Amino acid sequence: MPERQDEPPVPWPEAAPGEHVYLSYAYLNARDYDAFASLLELDAVVSVPGEMPACGRAAVVAAERRRRFRYSIQDLWIAQGRIVTTGVLYRQEGCARGVDFADICMMSAYGLIASRRTYISASPTEGTLTSG
Repeated sequence: MPERQDEPPVPWPEAAPGEHVYLSYAYLNARDYDAFASLLELDAVVSVPGEMPACGRAAVVAAERRRRFRYSIQDLWIAQGRIVTTGVLYRQEGCARGVDFADICMMSAYGLIASRRTYISASPTEGTLTSG
């Protein structure tokens, strides 16, 4: 495998990073963590309310395995290296009631997810996403 350069030799098509983000949710819903990992930078950081940020590809994948969230995507916008996704987030334990969420993803020059920060819409009495 050739050594990685600071910048990719050919710019990614503008839609490719959006497709990568969309696929990341599809892979998480399918529990295909290897495919999900292939869309992350090695030093990716994912932040979810109520948890310490997961830093590094392996830590992000481990956190997603533990969370087992299910995502229903409503909208996805691409603007200047950022991708905003909105939808409904469900706990995997058969919970039919979800919570609205927004994710902001930063993409690398290679079209991979460098960071993702999740914002949720929940009343303070509902607790965190990870509580039982």
